Amino acid sequence: MTAQEISLSVAAAIAGTLFLQPLAHAEQWAYAMQTGHGNHSIQVDVDSLAQKQGYIAARLLYEYYPKEGNASEPASATARSAVVDGAFDCNERRFQALSRTEYAAAEAKGAAETSVRSSLAADHWKPASGDPETFAIVDWVCSVATHKLAEAQAGSNP
Repeated sequence: MTAQEISLSVAAAIAGTLFLQPLAHAEQWAYAMQTGHGNHSIQVDVDSLAQKQGYIAARLLYEYYPKEGNASEPASATARSAVVDGAFDCNERRFQALSRTEYAAAEAKGAAETSVRSSLAADHWKPASGDPETFAIVDWVCSVATHKLAEAQAGSNP
């Protein structure tokens, strides 16, 4: 083999290795619910579930779907999405959004259109009893978080 062939072989091997490496952070989205009115679904990044002081943190992906025949949203309209970093108080059964970024396309792709951030605040909590969607997502996140965090603690014991 010539020096150039060896260099190309090494470069191809390095490129192949890099291609097979996982991304630094890839969300593990789990389908949580379809809304009753059917215009959006919510997925939860299971890897983002974490115990914080006073709440469970979770990243949510809202997928919005245009309704066919709706005059305010033409049939040609594309799907859009939003990523929400949420705080879940499982003891008090409530939720609040800490950040929300809306995207022009599904799966949090396309141009980020608007982004809103807020601090954890007592007056921002939305009770699960407030509406069926909030109840369902609080129930889902708190149930999964209970199992995930218990497994993490059990796995850390010698």
